[in-house]
Amino acid sequence: MKLVPKLRKEKKVINIHGEELVDDYAWIKQQDWQTVLKNPSKLNKEVLKYIEDENNYKSEQLKDLTDLKKKIFNELKGRIKDKDSSVPVKDGKFSYYSKYLEDAEYPQFLRINNLDNKEEIILDANQKSKDFKFFNLSSVSHSHDHKYLAYNVDTNGSEHYDLTIEEILTQKIITKKIENTTGEIIWHPNNKIIFYTVLDNNHRPNKIFAHKIGSNPANDELIYEEKDAAYFCYPSLSQSKDYLLIRTGDHQTSEYWFSQINDYKNIQCFKKRTDREEYEIDHANDIFYILNNLDGCKNFKVSTAEPSNINDWKDYIKYNPNHLLLDFTVLKKWFILFQRVDGLNQILIKNLENSEEHLIKFDDETYELSLSGQYEFDTDLIRISYSSPITPGTVYDYNCREKKKILRKTQEIPSGYEKNNYICKRVLVDSHDKEQIPLTIFYHKNTPLNGEAPLLLYGYGSYGITIPDSFSSNRFSLIDRGFIYAIAHIRGGREKGQEWYENGKLMNKKNTFLDFISCAEYLCDNQYTSKGKIIAQGGSAGGLLMGYISNERPDLFLGIIAQVPFVDICNTMLDEDLPLTVTEIPEWGDLKNNKQAYKYIKSYSPYDNVKKQNYPNMLITGGITDPRVTYWEMTKWIAKLREYKTDKNLIMLDMNMDAGHSGASGRYDYLNEVALAYIFALKISNKTAS
Repeated sequence: MKLVPKLRKEKKVINIHGEELVDDYAWIKQQDWQTVLKNPSKLNKEVLKYIEDENNYKSEQLKDLTDLKKKIFNELKGRIKDKDSSVPVKDGKFSYYSKYLEDAEYPQFLRINNLDNKEEIILDANQKSKDFKFFNLSSVSHSHDHKYLAYNVDTNGSEHYDLTIEEILTQKIITKKIENTTGEIIWHPNNKIIFYTVLDNNHRPNKIFAHKIGSNPANDELIYEEKDAAYFCYPSLSQSKDYLLIRTGDHQTSEYWFSQINDYKNIQCFKKRTDREEYEIDHANDIFYILNNLDGCKNFKVSTAEPSNINDWKDYIKYNPNHLLLDFTVLKKWFILFQRVDGLNQILIKNLENSEEHLIKFDDETYELSLSGQYEFDTDLIRISYSSPITPGTVYDYNCREKKKILRKTQEIPSGYEKNNYICKRVLVDSHDKEQIPLTIFYHKNTPLNGEAPLLLYGYGSYGITIPDSFSSNRFSLIDRGFIYAIAHIRGGREKGQEWYENGKLMNKKNTFLDFISCAEYLCDNQYTSKGKIIAQGGSAGGLLMGYISNERPDLFLGIIAQVPFVDICNTMLDEDLPLTVTEIPEWGDLKNNKQAYKYIKSYSPYDNVKKQNYPNMLITGGITDPRVTYWEMTKWIAKLREYKTDKNLIMLDMNMDAGHSGASGRYDYLNEVALAYIFALKISNKTAS
């Protein structure tokens, strides 16, 4: 039996707001951490050995479940159609799509000539990835004349992308490796220039360049530079293709710059940034459309402005406080609005010729609905995707004029799936302050609701991100073994509008955690499960949630699955060299300059509140090249948990040594991480025999 790993202490003290912030493990963060993220072999040997010891300890603890892990992996894989393809998206004389070959980890990208139905491969990610353990392909983007293909590749998970441009017919490389980009690629309509964003030394996207294809990238023109470290910038092309648009902003404020596309160096500000004002713009049919929260419209409205007078905004979609407006698309004849009402997504279609409007409707109690890719401008068809927790993904083309859905694809489950075997419901749970929290619950119809079932409760609750009630075939490996699966739509997301987000951030952050605890208690009180039978799961900022509940309510939870968890919030938010620290002050608070914010954040920071007590069983994961939640956060946390915990429960670290924040990059490699989480859940629930 391998010994429990132990990390040595080396006390570091930060004096702040009249008190000491003590960290016994701060030394494991290297000064050249950016180098380590790009090349993990540069990691301090003592830290590397500790992480390797943790990985070996985890393997030792789970070695008796090797066969079960293989079985679950095969189940997960068996629910994925091996030879699969996306629905082609039409763009002029071609339709573009992707497909997977048998046992392939990565897709091929193809197009069909709409005139002669001839198919050609324009990029094979399997060939491009063969020399790398990690391979993330981003922004595969063809030129408007269909002659060139640009794409970005990250080969270690650090989210530093290299940009390449090829001629499609000859596969000749036109521009090779523009380094250190963010992943986005925008083609100029003249097909000779691309626009892209570069990361600074602290991994912040702050400069936008124009590159003439085939030229030396060293000569690329700087179009825009963001001087404020809290603001990140990205380019886009207006729907009309008349304007280059540049968005810059943080979590609560945005600003746009724009120029005529043929005069892209002459860039000007659309509306100067004002704290807490957000707006998004597009241009079509000689009009600027502006989604914005001005005039107290927290849940957003849509305005319009003429290019000749961009300061004169007129209401187009008037404000409705019960409708959260999320996004829009403008076509030649149609305005498409994506909104959320009563916690469910809707698509509103407005006819630009006669102003008539209608909704695309679905009947399930809870579901996920989204708009998919759109190339063509003069069309009546839009692409939508739909699913629910027990309804596999479905792709439709929707004819806006005929108000008709055209089925294009239904997700196949090769190993078999019968929807009628499962029950899905959404309930409202009273939180600590009587706010009602949406809670999605689904389970096999034969699972008894007598309090005996183990239950996995998932939560996130940050950045205004809504956790969708979408279909995931992976979950049935637990549900079919008697688990109940639940998703807590807690404050900090936007499930119930902008105020839902604002009431779960800054000095309201604890609402996120207390909402989750209320959902867990509801599930116990209503016999879905019992105290000590719940396994909580959350990742990244959801890992912060996992850290809080493990400190404050360990009695409720049998286990915690904390994936790339953001748990060392005080030290991270005081380290302004890290990529996200400055831009995330509006999310968490200004610890450095605001004593009240510091006190509040320290009161819930998981790392700073580890105490001598029993803790649930815990599986903690990380990625060695993760620039968002760096390797030292979960490493320090598990070392401190080991020091303080007073129980004999299982606590393990799984550090992926070949990936970053999102884990393994291949579609099947990723399933190993899912299978690991599931065997942990089954082990601690005494369900390994099933």
